[in-house]
Amino acid sequence: MRKWAFLYSAAALAVIGCGGSGNGSHTTGTTGGGTTNNVGVAIKLSNLSTFAPGSIAVAYLTGQGRAVGDLSATIQQLRFTDQYGEATNPLGPQISCPLTGFQNNIVYVSVPFTGQPSRYFTAFNLDFLNFHQETDSPVAGDFTILNEPAGFPKQYPAAVRVFPGRVTSLPVFIDDSMFTVDTVNPLLVDYNESQFLLANGATSATPMKAFLSDFVAFNVAGYTNTAQLPNLVATTGIAGGTTAARVFFSGDVYAIADGFTSGANFEALTLDPTLPIGGVLGSAGTITTGPTGSLPHAGTYSLLQLNPTDLTQTLKVVAGQGIWREHKTVLRAPNGNALGAGSYVVTFPSSSDNNMQEMVAFTQDANENISALYFGFIDMDALTFNLYPIGDIVNGSTTGAIDGTLTTLYDRYGKATTSPDLVHSGLYTFNASDGSAAAATQVGFKNGTFYVFRL
Repeated sequence: MRKWAFLYSAAALAVIGCGGSGNGSHTTGTTGGGTTNNVGVAIKLSNLSTFAPGSIAVAYLTGQGRAVGDLSATIQQLRFTDQYGEATNPLGPQISCPLTGFQNNIVYVSVPFTGQPSRYFTAFNLDFLNFHQETDSPVAGDFTILNEPAGFPKQYPAAVRVFPGRVTSLPVFIDDSMFTVDTVNPLLVDYNESQFLLANGATSATPMKAFLSDFVAFNVAGYTNTAQLPNLVATTGIAGGTTAARVFFSGDVYAIADGFTSGANFEALTLDPTLPIGGVLGSAGTITTGPTGSLPHAGTYSLLQLNPTDLTQTLKVVAGQGIWREHKTVLRAPNGNALGAGSYVVTFPSSSDNNMQEMVAFTQDANENISALYFGFIDMDALTFNLYPIGDIVNGSTTGAIDGTLTTLYDRYGKATTSPDLVHSGLYTFNASDGSAAAATQVGFKNGTFYVFRL
């Protein structure tokens, strides 16, 4: 059950590289020359004029059961360190994590940036403020405070990539098989490290893997031919068969949803098309802010699975959470206005921040209603890309592929670069020799400039 909840992250992060060379960017929209049918794309993830921080969401996955004798771990401060310095939350709230049952307790760490394209943390500190044990004397709800086990904090190998303005989630599994009250001295807590390693990997060969958990959502409800759209698959709590109304991309994970409002069915896709991870969508909205008017804010999603302690197998527990943003709120024209009608291509770096990125091509009208959407991959070393109809995103079919080549890649300053993690835009051309150019024209795509989803 524990492994299954984050199957999609393991599938997406087959290889985690270091990357992170040179200086990065906090703006985009450079065309780098050439001709294109649009005015450029600016990535809008923050209102800050300086470098926007990223965020690590450490999700302690435990449980909800509480009874006499049960242990809860209290978590407060987290520390992540790389060559650029330390990211920590010195004023973080105390989070109590009951070790029995199933809960999702999230602690956030803000990661500062001074121009790096991304930051990569290779260690996770397992640390607790204290433990407390439930008692029934003198009144229900009382507890005894216990110190964390000897030898803590402990450091474990991890792979945690963070981008400016984005959210990275790191799942950490802790339960009552790992921490128990000492049978000889009831004021001590014993630590079973083998159980922690079994649940988390946490070795040099299998580090604890984080993943990008903030999605960009493309609304495909305006498709005139719904047969070209993917359908949701039957999974926990979802009957399946409904047509996708939104498609989500993060750089690490794909997802689909069959509605727009809170409670819509949501599925994160895995390498097995028959085993998506089901959940529910939380709708996005607006924040009213005085003279500047209303600003959009992110929606949420929750991944759900059956509670294995429920004999009826009807109750569900949250196995993961994250946010999503509408494409029209984060993909803007360089002047801050809406993109407008046209065809656009955007790529999404993965947690490897290397030459391979997700690629999304779409056409939209003046009201930003999407009429065509393709997904695929770009290789910035081989200077090639492959795109597929969005209807194939669940089954992984390569039918109807359109391919192309890249020419020059540009950094944030509009200068040519060969370092994938520095690329903010580049020129692309659909191949004519294999019919890709004609197929692209048929759906409204044109040669031009692609833009990378990074600040």
